Parts: sequence; structure tokens; C-alpha cells
Amino acid sequence: MNIDRQELKDLKKIDRKVKADEVRKVKLKARPINVKIVTLGKEEQKLIRKWSSWCAAPFREFCTSVLTRLLTYFTSKSVDDLLNEIVRKGLSIEVSLILLSQYDLMNNNDTSIKDYLNTGKTDINLLISILSKNGVNINPEELKRIIELNKGKAKKSMFSLIPGFLKR
Repeated sequence: MNIDRQELKDLKKIDRKVKADEVRKVKLKARPINVKIVTLGKEEQKLIRKWSSWCAAPFREFCTSVLTRLLTYFTSKSVDDLLNEIVRKGLSIEVSLILLSQYDLMNNNDTSIKDYLNTGKTDINLLISILSKNGVNINPEELKRIIELNKGKAKKSMFSLIPGFLKR
């Protein structure tokens, strides 16, 4: 192998250029991104505490996250009115919030929550799959039991106000 000095220098230059090109490709440009931090006011935090306390213990954290998400897109009055309507109908807050967690703002897909509000029935397997996607593991029998207990709780609490008004 006879390589003269000039060819060796040329090869080294080419090698340096290739390495420099590789380094340029690897370097990432830092670009600023716009991050909008939404802070909830005292009214919204009070609403979250109020409604998440209605949820059963295994769902409290999930209910809080769903309510926080809803309140970033909707007014506190509209969310409160919706949840009051759910309680008035004697439906489960947990089921409603599970279905509301799947509400798609882009496509305005609210058929599952509308069906539940109109009929009061929903598929337990759908609820289980939504919960498991969100990291809440619960068996179907326990979910059914919690739903039935809280349906009765909502009806009792609404009617327990009536005797108080009649006494006065």
C-alpha cells in the first residue's frame, strides 16, 4: 500500500468533514415552547373538593383529576349544574365522571354521557376499561356495589333536605 502524504492529508480532511457533518446532524436546536399553566381559583377548588367527596374512596383521586380537567375547559357553574342534575336524577356521580373523562372536546363526542343521563344505564365493561386505562383497578362486582350504594345515597341526601324545610 503506497499512499503518499498528500492523499493521506486529503483522506484526513474528508474524515474530519464527515465527522463534523455527523455531529451537526446529532445536535438538536433548542426551541422555546408555549406552555399554558392553568391555575384554578378558590371557587373551582371548592367545587372539586365538594364533588370529589361524593365519590367513593377508590375513585376520589380519579374524580379529582376528571373534575380538574373539566374545569379547565368549562365554567364552574356549568359543571356544578351538570353534577346537580345527575344527583337530582339519582344517578351515580362516579359513573358520570368516568364517562365524562372520555369526553372528546375536538369531536364533541358526548353520546355515552347523554345515554347515561337519559336512561340511567351503562355498560359495566366500558366503565372497567376506562378505569383501567386511567390506572384504577377494580373488579366489576365491587364497581356495581359502589354504584348501587351511591345511587341510593344521592336520592336520600336530596330528600333529606325536604323535612328540614317543612319543620321551619
